Amino acid sequence: MQAKAYFTTYFNGKITHSSADCTVTPDIGTQERDVVNIYPKAINQQIDGFGGAITESVGYTLSQMSSPLQKEMLEAVFGADGLRYTLVRTSIDSCDFALTQYEASSCYGAPLNLWHDEMYVIPFIQAAQQVSCSSIGIMLTPWSPPAYMKTNGQRSHGGKLKPEYYAAWATYICQYIQSYQSHGLNVIKLSIQNEPNANQLWDSCLFSSEEEKKFLRDHLCPALKNAGLSEIAIYVWDHNKERLFDRVCDVVDESTEQLIRGAAFHWYSGDHFDSLRLVRAHYPALELLFSEGCIEYDRFDREDQLQSARMYAHDMIGNFNAGMNTFLDWNIVLGSGGGPNHAQNFCDAPILCNTKTGSFEKRLSYHYIWHFSHFVDSGARQISTTTFSTEVDAAAFRNPDGKIIAVLSNNCSTVRQVFLRLEGNLIEIHLEADSIVSVEIV
Repeated sequence: MQAKAYFTTYFNGKITHSSADCTVTPDIGTQERDVVNIYPKAINQQIDGFGGAITESVGYTLSQMSSPLQKEMLEAVFGADGLRYTLVRTSIDSCDFALTQYEASSCYGAPLNLWHDEMYVIPFIQAAQQVSCSSIGIMLTPWSPPAYMKTNGQRSHGGKLKPEYYAAWATYICQYIQSYQSHGLNVIKLSIQNEPNANQLWDSCLFSSEEEKKFLRDHLCPALKNAGLSEIAIYVWDHNKERLFDRVCDVVDESTEQLIRGAAFHWYSGDHFDSLRLVRAHYPALELLFSEGCIEYDRFDREDQLQSARMYAHDMIGNFNAGMNTFLDWNIVLGSGGGPNHAQNFCDAPILCNTKTGSFEKRLSYHYIWHFSHFVDSGARQISTTTFSTEVDAAAFRNPDGKIIAVLSNNCSTVRQVFLRLEGNLIEIHLEADSIVSVEIV
């Protein structure tokens, strides 16, 4: 057995990368402390892939940079040496990360005009495809139906979809998908409504469990079938984890279980890893898709990059260990102020651009995500682990080629000597303070 470790360490505001071959010794049964057990035969869910969002804000920010820098950033996200993303999420019509609110059609029966997408979203998805080694799959998500379809007559402040517009809204979604397909883009995933339990200052729409179920079963799926789009995977909920199991229980039954591929979730209400475990245990056929998470500037210190990066590692490891199949980050790139955002809801991103100086910064969160997405291949399987302390989070995967990947995050400011124990061997890891490591084991 051979193992190589790849480290990222953060000290005094400086990001350092290193690698080293690991010492592998026989496990003679005496090492008891600081052990992370890896069980390659305890095979769990398949990993579908990794990705992030290209919103109008992302596209606008990239458009303010030079062409060489645009390509460099897209290669950092989608290229073979970067994050290796194979999935992109974007909004049907505007979300908060847009220059302004917009909709492709604002009156019943009028044709859709996707000029906002054609200006800032679609070209950068196409550019990402050019630097990617794999076909990029797209997930579309609506934040709000057109204002005229809603009870409150506006895109913001929640409101509901009027029952008389259920069929029209389903047709609108199908036409949006077809517009993306006409540009050669591969739409493979669709969620019914972003954050259906949130009345936001920005684009939002409330859907109860009963309303989501009725719209899905009686309108959306028939419309997709009639449009020849039945192969698109549909995800319910698409909101925070604390009510994930409740929504799945309410929506999934004999009339809908064949229509739903999985459940999407966000991280903004805390860990709730057991919510994923409940869904995995009671609905084993459903995929669990993390569709959004970011560091909100109104809740967290934007300058505390270590805290932000640790949030990513802690949540990714916890979600993978609880049954997550797919990870989709929020905006891949934003301006240095965490926008633009028409609702002033500014947030961090793995890459921030200074459009005045024509430069960009890879945040520490970028490098922490890299330790997962760069090493874990699509089609990998999560394998079971146990760890000795909450001070060290750990997850492990077996890639399709048989290589084992272990990711460990040191959540404290002291050095830890850690031993990976698997298949009769101990792999010694010198885990620096405030660091993350990926270990390749063959």
